[in-house]
Amino acid sequence: MNAIASPLPFAANLGLIQRRIAQLRWLLLLLALLLWPLARWQGLSLPWLLLAQAWLTLLAVNLALPWLARRGVLPRRLLALGLAADVLVLTELLAFSGGAANPLASLYLPPVLFGALLLPPRQAWALALASLSAYALLFVWHLPWPLAGGDAAYAFRLHLLGMWLTFAASVLLLTGFVSYLAAQLLRREAALAAAREAQLRNEQLVGLGVQAASAAHALSTPLATLTLLCDELLHDASGPQHDDLQLMQRQLQLCREALVQLKAGSGGAGSALPVCTQLAQQLQGWHSTRPDVRLLRHGLTAGGPVLALDARFWPALFNLLNNAADAGGGEVELTVVLEPGWLRLEIHNRHGRLSAAQLQHAGLAPLDSDKPAGLGLGVLLSHATLSQLGGELKLDNAAAGGVRATLRLPLDGAHAHTADH
Repeated sequence: MNAIASPLPFAANLGLIQRRIAQLRWLLLLLALLLWPLARWQGLSLPWLLLAQAWLTLLAVNLALPWLARRGVLPRRLLALGLAADVLVLTELLAFSGGAANPLASLYLPPVLFGALLLPPRQAWALALASLSAYALLFVWHLPWPLAGGDAAYAFRLHLLGMWLTFAASVLLLTGFVSYLAAQLLRREAALAAAREAQLRNEQLVGLGVQAASAAHALSTPLATLTLLCDELLHDASGPQHDDLQLMQRQLQLCREALVQLKAGSGGAGSALPVCTQLAQQLQGWHSTRPDVRLLRHGLTAGGPVLALDARFWPALFNLLNNAADAGGGEVELTVVLEPGWLRLEIHNRHGRLSAAQLQHAGLAPLDSDKPAGLGLGVLLSHATLSQLGGELKLDNAAAGGVRATLRLPLDGAHAHTADH
C-alpha cells in the first residue's frame, strides 16, 4: 500500500500493525487459559461452555486473518474485520458474565482507539457506534454474575479487583500501541526530511549542471586560442620563461581534458583492481596536477578488496583533497581504513577551522570559500556524488587542529583478499 497516496497516516505499516494486534489476541487467549482454573478455584460458577465458544471464535478469527491475507485481502479490510470481531467476542463474554456490570467492559476502548487511528473515518465511526450499541444492550440482555455462596462483600471486592485489572490492561495496551505509532510517525518524518534535503540538493545540482554545460560550450574557443598562443610563445622562449610556459601548457591541457570529460558525461566503473592500487594510481595523477602539495599517507597502503570503483568517486575525492591542500598550507594527510563492507578515507589539514554554521550546512549549500577563485562548490558536489553512490561525507573540526573530512564508500560485491599494511 502506498503511504504517500493513502489518506491514512500509518497506511504503509498496516500489515505490521495487524500482526501486532494478532499477537495481542494470542496473549489474551493465553491469559484466558490461565484464568480459567483460577476462576474455578475461586468458586465462580460461570457458563464455561458459552465462554469457551467465545474464545474459540476469537481463535478462529486469529487463524483466518493470515489466511485471508495470503489470499490477497487488503490489510485495511483485514484490520477492520479483526477489530469488529474483537468487539463481537467481547460482547459475548460480557453477556455471559454479568453484562455491563462486568469490569471487563472497559476493554471496549482499545479496539475503538485502534479503529480511530488506523481506519478510514466511516469505518472508525461504524466501529465506535457498534461498541456503544453493544455496551448499551448489555444493560438489559445478559446473564447474571453467579458467585458461589452469595457473598455480596466478596463480590464487590472481586468487582473492584476486576476494575483495576481492566484499567491496567487498557493503560498498557493504549500506551504501548500509541507509543509504537508515535515512533513510526517520527521515523517517517525523519525520512521525509531527508528526502526534502536530497531534493533540494538535486535541484541545486541540476542548476549547476545547466550552468556547467553552458560554461563548457563558452570556454572551448578561449582555451583553443590560449593553447595556440602558448605553443607559439613556447617555441621562442628559454630559461625560466620556458618552464613557466610548459606549466601553462600542462594546465591548459588539463582544462581541455576536463571539458571533454564534461561533454562525454561521467563514466561507470573502471577495471577491477585492489582498492589501494586504484587509489595509488589516481593519487599519482592528482599529484601531477598539484606538485606543490605534500601528501602524507597513513593506514592501509597496499592490497584491499578487488573491485571496480565508480569513476564518479574520484572527482569527489579530488575536490576534497584540493580544498584541504589550499587550506592546509600545501600539506594534506590521508588515512585509508577498511571497515566491513566499507572504505573509509580521512582527509585532514592542520590549518583553519569551520564555524558551526558551516558544519551544519556542509553538503547542503555552497560553503563560503577563502580561495581567490573559489566558488565554494567542492564540498557540495562531493557530498552529492557520495550520496548517489550510497556513501557519506562528514566534516568536523579535528581536536588536534584543522579540519577533517571523512568519506565512507560502500564496497558491495567486492572480492576481498587479505590486506597488507
